[in-house]
Amino acid sequence: MKGKNKRNTLKPIMKKSMLVALGLGIALPVAGSLPQVQAGAIGPSLEISRPVLNEGISWLNVSSEQSNGQPIMPSVPIVVEQSNLITIDLSSHFPSGQFSSISAKSSNYDIASVDVSVDHSTYKLVVVPFASGIVNIELTAQYNASQEPNSQSETITDNIELYISKKGDFNNDGYVDSADAVELFNYLRNIQFGRSISFVDMNKADIDRNGVPDKTNDMSAFMQGYIGGTLGAKDSSYVLTFKQKRDEPQAFNAVIKGQNYYQETISSDVQVLDVDSGYNMHLSYQWFNSTSPTGDDMQEIIGATDSSYNIQIGDIEKYLILKVTPIVGPYESEIKPFFIITKTPVPKLT
Repeated sequence: MKGKNKRNTLKPIMKKSMLVALGLGIALPVAGSLPQVQAGAIGPSLEISRPVLNEGISWLNVSSEQSNGQPIMPSVPIVVEQSNLITIDLSSHFPSGQFSSISAKSSNYDIASVDVSVDHSTYKLVVVPFASGIVNIELTAQYNASQEPNSQSETITDNIELYISKKGDFNNDGYVDSADAVELFNYLRNIQFGRSISFVDMNKADIDRNGVPDKTNDMSAFMQGYIGGTLGAKDSSYVLTFKQKRDEPQAFNAVIKGQNYYQETISSDVQVLDVDSGYNMHLSYQWFNSTSPTGDDMQEIIGATDSSYNIQIGDIEKYLILKVTPIVGPYESEIKPFFIITKTPVPKLT
């Protein structure tokens, strides 16, 4: 019919045979259909559905809930307050001895607002969700890279994402309907076969909110809530998942010090900060020389793998370059390296 909004019509018939195939054991007449229920916008009655999960943020608990009565490691909890507010203590992520002036910014304040509260030098991230969607949360702090008097602080940033979806709206199209049932079933079946999953999807698939996606229980919970009208517009529950967004490590004091002459020793005390990693970091070094100030033709200097280097005869009239590679984690994972180059080439002998 012209002029009608097709989205307001009923979805195609979901027959009894289909429900049996899904293993739900819920009987509907063969000619019956599942009416479409609009997910609806979050209003003043917003409720954050627990658990709130975390995917890949190393310093934060993986869940807002406890496991077997014990805190989930690490020790920074996701605290759900007043059913529509989340707070996260930033003290361990940004220790007060090194960081100051911590702030937060949301990429879309219509989806979620973020702020940082301060109480007796304790910084807390405050998150208030408003609507379905994805927002980037940018945390900014001043980092004291040097302990020298009157040294200038450096600005560092850490980005994390927040995924918000209406409970039952598995495909995020703004409706709770038969399309969600089919996609949810396929996803839960894939979990049974051990296929890779994300915490974002796993959290959405946990319809009964017991923390464990399960084909039988969660499909049953979906259908019961759907047919009973407790999902969709009549339900104010929303599912939230935080996720790490990769930030490149930042280098401080990235200069080469010393006299750039034959047989002199040059060095660098560069500091590298990786705000995403919860592991200790160490640095590997490799020196190069190049005839170009941009290092286009740089050649590795065999055996020069310390933070300092004694200039050799083969370095004359060449620029010297230090490659610094951060290495983190129990598996010695290498992060994107930094290159530091001398401002001038080594001069000729006189």
